[in-house]
Amino acid sequence: MMEKQSEKTIERESTGIPGLDEALKGGFPKNSVVFLTGTPGAGKTTFSLQFLADGAKKGEKGLYFTLEESPEDLVSQFVLFDPKLKEYIDNGTIKIVTIPLVDYDSMKEVVSSELDAMGAQRLIIDSVTYLQMFFSDIMSIRKAIIELSSIIKARSCTAIFIGEMPYGENKLSAFGVEEFASDGVVALYMVERQNSFIRALRIIKMRSTDHLTKYIPLDIKANGIVIYPSAELFADI
Repeated sequence: MMEKQSEKTIERESTGIPGLDEALKGGFPKNSVVFLTGTPGAGKTTFSLQFLADGAKKGEKGLYFTLEESPEDLVSQFVLFDPKLKEYIDNGTIKIVTIPLVDYDSMKEVVSSELDAMGAQRLIIDSVTYLQMFFSDIMSIRKAIIELSSIIKARSCTAIFIGEMPYGENKLSAFGVEEFASDGVVALYMVERQNSFIRALRIIKMRSTDHLTKYIPLDIKANGIVIYPSAELFADI
């Protein structure tokens, strides 16, 4: 009984993904860090920008840190789903920041200073896979992810860390530590069936809340990602 009561009282951040709040019993736990993983083309960037746009609609500020794509490319991709993204950027509700690939301390300083200056409530790092450019050993990468998480949580922010799922391997992440250093793990899949691909999502873990654990069908529609928590997918993924 006490666990159910805790479920009701925990603070949540809506995800902006239709169907996902239902699968998470209300949304991401507030001030958590979620590791979002998937193969290239699975929808990680769209998912993350939907999360920021959902906050912007409520007046919540959001930061998107990119180590890969230019801000212009990100905006041009996502305005196809939500034309208001440019408005959110122009009025300062969402900010896209390019992190130079110099060293980890510089990255940490950019994240901290931008968070302090903006007071963002939602944050994306795309992607933590690039930490391999700064460190040669796995434990240092894990330590860096935990340290970044602590910096973000200390500022009452809910974050998504994007990572890469190695294609064709039975692994969730590039290094095998990202999922253990995060509060939650959401995986996006593209499953080949009869010469076509079926999209799916699975919540691997989420601290402080109950959630669905099955593979959930996913579509990328004209207005972004939608999932169907009451539908069933193939059981042999």
